[in-house]
Amino acid sequence: MRYSPSEKGFFAEEIEYNNLPDDLVTISEDVYSQLISGQADGKIISAGDDGKPFLSDPDYVSEAEQKKSSLTRGAMQSVDVIQLKLQAGRTLTDTEKATLNAVLDYIDSLEAVDTSNAPNIVWPDSPLKS
Repeated sequence: MRYSPSEKGFFAEEIEYNNLPDDLVTISEDVYSQLISGQADGKIISAGDDGKPFLSDPDYVSEAEQKKSSLTRGAMQSVDVIQLKLQAGRTLTDTEKATLNAVLDYIDSLEAVDTSNAPNIVWPDSPLKS
């Protein structure tokens, strides 16, 4: 079995490929089986400086920070039109006011999320319709 760090993939030796990556490293079938089993258990297959694959734990904190940022951006974008109306001096409807307040409360809840507790985070419920 061969592994390519650049492709993050495995290439069987018994299969002929048209274009193989230049950074292939050979690994045993036993190592390949351990890697696949570890991945099935939630580990991540990473490559060392030598290009050989190994198992590592996911970076839950980074993933949680990205999710928090993405949810915040989505919430902010959902009230762009309402913010534009306010900037233009227009009066908001009761529904728009309620939506704006719900989204602002949601953003406050997101800001309070401690991502260092990842992956054990209880995310606040979004007031936005899916």
